[in-house]
Amino acid sequence: MVSTAAPSEHLYEEALREGQVRHALKTALGCCLATALSFFFHLPSGQLAPVFAYLLMTLGMPSPRLNWVLAQLAIVVSALVSALVLVAFGAAPLLYLALTLLWIFTCVLFTNWFSLPATLGAMVSALGIFVFFDGDVGDTLGFYVAYGLNFLIAGFSVAVVHTLLWQLNTRKVFLERVAAVYARLEDQCRDAARRLRSGESAPVEDSPGEWAPFRPLRQLLAPELRRGRDTANPFARMILACRSLNLRLWFFSRVIAPLAPAALPAEVRLRMARLLDRCAEQLHVLLDGILRREPVLPVDTDLVEEADSVRLDASLQRGEGDILLVHGIHRSILHRFIRGIQTLTRCHNALLANLRAGLGGELVALGAFPSGRRLVDVNSVRAGVKLVLILLLLLVEERGLGFPGGSQVAFFATFFASTGNLGRQNKTDLVGLAGLLGGFVFGVVAAFFTSRLPQLPLMLALVFLGQFLASLAYQRLPRYGAAGLQAGLALPFAYLATTGPEWGPFADAQMRFWGLVAAGFSAVVVHAYLWPVLPMRQLRASIAVALRDTAVSLGQLFGGSRPTWEGSPPSLNDTVTRAHDLLDDARYLPGPDHADPAYNGILGCLQEIDANLEYVHFLLSLEAEHALRERFFQVVGDYAEQAQRNLERVAQQFQQSTSRAARLEPVRWEPDASGRWERASHAVGPVSDRAIDPTRPAVIARCLDQIARATERISGIAQEINQRNTRF
Repeated sequence: MVSTAAPSEHLYEEALREGQVRHALKTALGCCLATALSFFFHLPSGQLAPVFAYLLMTLGMPSPRLNWVLAQLAIVVSALVSALVLVAFGAAPLLYLALTLLWIFTCVLFTNWFSLPATLGAMVSALGIFVFFDGDVGDTLGFYVAYGLNFLIAGFSVAVVHTLLWQLNTRKVFLERVAAVYARLEDQCRDAARRLRSGESAPVEDSPGEWAPFRPLRQLLAPELRRGRDTANPFARMILACRSLNLRLWFFSRVIAPLAPAALPAEVRLRMARLLDRCAEQLHVLLDGILRREPVLPVDTDLVEEADSVRLDASLQRGEGDILLVHGIHRSILHRFIRGIQTLTRCHNALLANLRAGLGGELVALGAFPSGRRLVDVNSVRAGVKLVLILLLLLVEERGLGFPGGSQVAFFATFFASTGNLGRQNKTDLVGLAGLLGGFVFGVVAAFFTSRLPQLPLMLALVFLGQFLASLAYQRLPRYGAAGLQAGLALPFAYLATTGPEWGPFADAQMRFWGLVAAGFSAVVVHAYLWPVLPMRQLRASIAVALRDTAVSLGQLFGGSRPTWEGSPPSLNDTVTRAHDLLDDARYLPGPDHADPAYNGILGCLQEIDANLEYVHFLLSLEAEHALRERFFQVVGDYAEQAQRNLERVAQQFQQSTSRAARLEPVRWEPDASGRWERASHAVGPVSDRAIDPTRPAVIARCLDQIARATERISGIAQEINQRNTRF
């Protein structure tokens, strides 16, 4: 049970790749079993069974069995409601269409709680609309039955492979990664303790931002984890707790460790080192527990008491301000680090208890949604309205303009309605179209063999190979995962268009291709013109909000509410967190809505502002309000007004009209808080209260100056971007 985090990083990546291969094999086996069962029972539209099996093993992870049960229930309920509407109002097509679209909108509202089941429930009703207008009531009712039976076969196949034949799943991979994270944190904690004892300095990483230990699992994590920070989800809580501990250790090494040998006596450093050793021991207990899949005891309460006991003696308390500052920061960081370990321990036990719950515990958000997410929010309403608009547009295109695609357009439209913005839609279209073409090419090659040897074993071998390659591409290439997803969903339509092993008509494959093209075109129209949500406009608006909220926060800091001041505004952190995804989506847009690389410089400045605000908040929390601090904020009291004026001007540079924004001059802001306080501090004289550190106002002044310089840089970069955009 020896911690080997650094040497094992490469080994873990190897294990992760092996896990991806095994999951691709499981996916291929599930699709083969679904194909064999659909052939044995001669199901109508039998190609849907392997399509659904592939869908459950990709979008249904990490809980494919429970997603099958919930989606099966959603499909049955949605099909029954649609069938009742059809039988009652089939003679009045417009009324039938209106009521069915209303039901589809209602289904989409549930995507906040049950993402895949709600989507598939909406999909069966949407497909039924096109089947009805191309046939009659009998055809539509038969389609509902075939759709439900194929999904039943697919879910059964996935459950058999996932449970009986091969029990490896993403939970095991996730827990292995958690073990590697524990080991790394333990090593870092022991290394920090060793440096405190010896007094030696160590190289420090520039930033912890690139440390994302769970990123390789992004494709296989629950969909709700990919949408944001859902703290009601045990997986999400574990990720956030590990990231928090990593940031605490980084902050300790980056800010504190270089100053400790010179600023703290040996006795204090040894006591802090012992405290870090005890933290490392708790991390080792967690490592042991995760490897044994067992819960662990809570953190000892005396650990916090021991941190409280690490105090300077009276003689040292009357010493230099640097000693008091470093010692206070040490104690505060250790307190927060211990609280982080307590949180991590609770998450560890909750996660293991959830995983032991079997099938009922697979969908980790199922029992958490009442406190974790609202049923209806702006995103679910927008997705529902967009799906209705896309379906109406597709009906007009097919019935009035003769566009191809058939019922396949509804399949893609259901997913495209919730892609979020135009950039992501373009990405899904372009990358997905490439995967679809790749799947058809494989199908044509397969047709060459199946037309000469129409045997089921050969067909199953080709299904296995195609679905295995598609699943592996979906996992290995997260940026281009849509290609692997669409390839895996297209392959059954290429060579399973009949209920037997022989090569069927290529018309179904052609219709699927045109279905993606037509649905993608319609979705782009809706995203771009009827309800535009463009990633760069989202990013610019969020930056402007973050800057204005920062001005409000600084106003509160200087407004006398320092004891209750909360530091950096949440919008600033959210902007930095979401910006890279928006920039990635905007890579697929032309003109001024394209992702300009210069935005990376703006994000770096926003991170610097966020760090300085948090550092000021941290320094203020070390002491109660006193006369010296009040005097400091009086000396630089006009800083809040400057911040309000300058941050508002910079925020205006991110308005949607780039032509007007380009006419704004860059901000010049030189508050010189450090120089002003240095000159004023000479008149203050010595501080009689030994509990007050006289050096902290100077540190706060430097933070304020750095915020001003970062704001200047943001303004200059925004001016360059706006001038480039006005040329389009």
